[in-house]
Amino acid sequence: MRDISSIGFIGLGHMGYHMVNNLAKAGKQVYVYDVMPEAMARFQGVPNVEAVSAASELADKVKTVVLMLPNSPHVETALFGEGGVLSEKVPEDYFVIDLSSISPDVTRDIAKKLAEKNVKFVEGPVSGGVSGAENGALTIMCGGKKEYVDEIMEVFEILGKKIVYCGESGSGQAVKVVNQLMSAINLISMSEAFVLGTKFGVDPNIMRDVIVAGSGRCWALEDRMPEILKGNFQPGFAIDLHTKDVKLAVDMAKNMNLPLYATNLVCELFKTAQVKGYGKLDNCAIIKLYEELGGVEVRG
Repeated sequence: MRDISSIGFIGLGHMGYHMVNNLAKAGKQVYVYDVMPEAMARFQGVPNVEAVSAASELADKVKTVVLMLPNSPHVETALFGEGGVLSEKVPEDYFVIDLSSISPDVTRDIAKKLAEKNVKFVEGPVSGGVSGAENGALTIMCGGKKEYVDEIMEVFEILGKKIVYCGESGSGQAVKVVNQLMSAINLISMSEAFVLGTKFGVDPNIMRDVIVAGSGRCWALEDRMPEILKGNFQPGFAIDLHTKDVKLAVDMAKNMNLPLYATNLVCELFKTAQVKGYGKLDNCAIIKLYEELGGVEVRG
């Protein structure tokens, strides 16, 4: 096991914030950085957490750095760009853990670049949302060399409950993309179906009670439909981020010349939600597209 008594962390959004808290509560000294000063300000006075003024400072302060960022370019910039972790020096025995959900192809490129610098690297995109991050109960999809994953398993065990080794670099990201794609398709199918039934005149509460015990049961129905029924679209996982994940699936398929019919349709629907101004809302707000078309609201 690797000594991770101190650790760097870049990306203090909804998920990263709770991850840092859990690492600090586990007794780790965490040095944090985010491009948004207000994100770092949230940790002022928090025991075991100290903000740095640039990602490059983490090359001197720690031997292990964790990234939790929105997309592929953010990860590449945080590592290699101006002011990035490895922009000025490459310390010996350095380890990078990327928990972001990004392109599997880009992840493979990053792994290759870091290997050339003798920097160890694993990916670990997560599933479980903000509540999973807060409770240290995430599912973590690990990719990279198995011995590297084993070396920093303590980090994963602090942050997650189900830790799965998926294969070589890019494999964890590929599994995450598949998960996010299925989640998006489920949200679309549920939205269409419930607007259909509601417009016919059936109480959506009754539909949910029946379907949650039937073959139409899915995560969207169990977890998101209760929020739709309450009219709560405050973001846990925003449409903007889910759209990014579906686009990753489209890109993967394009690179492999693989036709994915539903994937491309779902991508266009999520992009439509962005154009309509729903991008910052929770992904379950995708139902608003169908509510507009049907002239009904699916509410309890």
